[in-house]
Order: sequence, then C-alpha cells, then structure tokens
Amino acid sequence: MNWWRHVVANELRKILAFRSDFWVTFLGQTIIQVLIARALWQSIFDANGTKVMEGFTLPMMTLYYIIVPVGNKILTGENVGFLAREIYDGSFNRYLIYPISFFQYKTLTYLTHSFFFALQLVLIYLLFNLFQPDGVTLTLLLNLLSGVAIFLVASYVFCMIAMSIELLSLWADNIWSLMVMARFFVYFFGGSYMPLNFFPDWAVSALQYTPFPYLVSLPIRTTMGLASSTEIQVGLVSLLVWSILFHLTARSLWSKGEYRYNGVGI
Repeated sequence: MNWWRHVVANELRKILAFRSDFWVTFLGQTIIQVLIARALWQSIFDANGTKVMEGFTLPMMTLYYIIVPVGNKILTGENVGFLAREIYDGSFNRYLIYPISFFQYKTLTYLTHSFFFALQLVLIYLLFNLFQPDGVTLTLLLNLLSGVAIFLVASYVFCMIAMSIELLSLWADNIWSLMVMARFFVYFFGGSYMPLNFFPDWAVSALQYTPFPYLVSLPIRTTMGLASSTEIQVGLVSLLVWSILFHLTARSLWSKGEYRYNGVGI
C-alpha cells in the first residue's frame, strides 16, 4: 500500500530530469518579476512622497513580490492542461487500468509539484532574510512554515478547481481558455498582482465570500507575519469548505463524463 511513495518518487525524477534548464528558467523568471515589481513600486512610493502605503514599506513590497511568483507555482502545481491534454491525446487511457483511482493519482502528482515549489520558497525566503538586519529568527521560521502549510492547502483547493474545469474537456473541444481565465481571476482577486490592501474596502469585503483571497493573499501574509491568528483560522476553515465543494464538483463531473470518454488513441 506504499504506492504513493513510488508516485512521488517518479514525479520528482521527472521534475529534476532537466535540473539546469529548470533552475535557470525558474530563477530567471523570478528575478525579472521581482526587479520589475520593485522598480514599479519604487516609482509609486516616490511619486506619492511616502515610505509607507497601506501598511507596506518598499522592502516589505519587495519581499511580497519575491513570494508571489514562487507562491503562484505552488498553487498551480502541474500547471494548465494536466488532465485535458491527456484526455485529448488518449493517454488518459492508462488511468483506467491503474489499480488506484485517477483522482488519487493526479492529485498526488499535482501536490508533488506544489511541494517541490514549496521547498524552493523556503530556500529563497531564508536566503533573503539572511541579508536582513534581524536575520533568521524563530518567529520568522514559524511564520514561514505556517505560510507554506497554508500554501499547500490552497494548492489542493486550486487542484480541485482545475480538475473541475479540465474535466469539461470530456464535453468540450477546448477548455484552455477557461483555465487561463481561472488563473487570471485567482491571481488578480487573490492578490498576486497587488496586495489586497490596495483594493477598495467594499471589494475586499465581497472577496471574503470567494476562495480567491485565501488562495494567494492569506498564505503570503502568513509567511510575512502579517496575518492574525483569527485571520488564519477563518482562512483555513474557508479553504476546507471550498475544497469539499470543488472536490464534490469534480467527482460529479467525472461520474457523468466517464461514459463520454471515447479513448482516443487506443
């Protein structure tokens, strides 16, 4: 019954197959995004003639945008098309003969990617703080571990959202645009593009009834030590509720759509 170990090990081998290319691409994208974001916000701070905006200083904003690209990768796991492309090309057939549920298999592979990116977040965050005046403290480590844990829970929720959308490929010829829209909504309303502190109060209040702020803003704020214990508790409960809702949605779509799968490529 240790099948999950083999699945995780195999997925890690795939991730690390091209280590140099992976790290160059990953670090290059992260550094470029951080530099652009810092330059933009420095201009905004200078234009307003202030050192603090909505509770954020420029160093805090820099740290925020260091976490964002890695956090987004934790959230999206295997990325767009992890089910749809296999349904379209017929490689989905193999899951029908596996001794385990394809739900279990795909969820585990998705979370393996998320966990790998979570390790990168830990490394990058610790390296950043080594050069800060306070260095790496116990409080910082606790905030980091709490933030990473919430990121992984959020990743499961997004996995169920993505699975619900990608299973529509059993009916539709192309669902890629739907996944792109879903990612845009999560990133924009979750706080990837800018902290939710800069949103109008009415918008922030309305977003509390959606999963978006708990998928991005909450884990980032927790990692930075900005989230209160009450906020974390409410966020975790919300993530649990949304995970159950989207899990049931994905299960329902599969139970209705499995009879439509024609096994292209057999």
